[in-house]
Amino acid sequence: MIETYSYRLQALHWLDGVTLRLLLRPECHRGLSIQAGQFFSLQLPSGITRSYSLACAPRNDGWLEAHIRLRAAGQASAWLRHEACPGQMLTISGPFGDCVWEAEQAAIDRVVMLATGTGIAPLKAMLEYAHAAGCRTPMHLYWGGAEDADLYLAEYFASLALRWPLLRFIPVLSNAPAEWTGRRGFVQDVAATDHPDLSSARVYACGGPRMVEQARALLTDRCHLPAERFHADAFVPAQAPAANHGNLTVRWRRPQGDWLTVPAVEGDPLITALAAAGLVLPVCGGQAACGACRVAIDSNWLSQLPQPSRQEQRLLAALDEPSPAHRLACQIKLSTELNGLSLAAHR
Repeated sequence: MIETYSYRLQALHWLDGVTLRLLLRPECHRGLSIQAGQFFSLQLPSGITRSYSLACAPRNDGWLEAHIRLRAAGQASAWLRHEACPGQMLTISGPFGDCVWEAEQAAIDRVVMLATGTGIAPLKAMLEYAHAAGCRTPMHLYWGGAEDADLYLAEYFASLALRWPLLRFIPVLSNAPAEWTGRRGFVQDVAATDHPDLSSARVYACGGPRMVEQARALLTDRCHLPAERFHADAFVPAQAPAANHGNLTVRWRRPQGDWLTVPAVEGDPLITALAAAGLVLPVCGGQAACGACRVAIDSNWLSQLPQPSRQEQRLLAALDEPSPAHRLACQIKLSTELNGLSLAAHR
């Protein structure tokens, strides 16, 4: 069961020209219990929700840190630019995600970490946790960006590597200037070159979906990494599409009984439209693994949906207060036959 918590926005400051660092303090000494590598959901005053990774080692006092890259068309970005200020009360829910720091094992001879953009945040949390815990496994952190300005914590990781001899920090630029003396290209390719045999390694990858999937294929196929030791979370920015970009609509019943019409695109999973409207959380990347996107389908539409997979059925049955009307939005592919699909929150 997903729990909610009251948090106060304690501080926010710029890490670079487009990335904000948020510090959140729990109210009434009741904070979220979260592991390094996990996400939490932040509900803004407008009601929209966004998921962010913990960007520091878990703290006993429940404080949370998040790194947020602002986007021109993002609803959360607009709030952060124009309205957010210290002292505001916010609702946090979670934790989510299973890409977490794994305890040291004798069979693991190294840990390789790959990040792009703010995908560095959960890896920062893991590294800080591992360092504090006295981890003795060699660590290799590859952080990629188009230009050096994208690596907003490069000095921090370079300093950490000086203080922690087991850590090697490798910045990688895909559009490096002539004077750049570091590595060039993409993090997954550079890591594969440096580590041709990963049969005894563990890999964490956080960032854009393309990087994550290319890294998974490359490192398991070419570098002999066991598939079960590739741990990943792909980051997809939540941006609401313009209404005229959707050729379908779905109807969402609000708690007060009226209906919200949500634009949607044929062929997309239902969760894409609902997440863009801030109605559900895209947490597990469509893997039917978390239940955060559970919805209640109107009885008139249930028979028109394909039967749920065995995996979806198992997860729905394991959640609290199950119902035959419940489905996972990440598992429903929209088609013209589902134009006008009616649904609501699962409770």
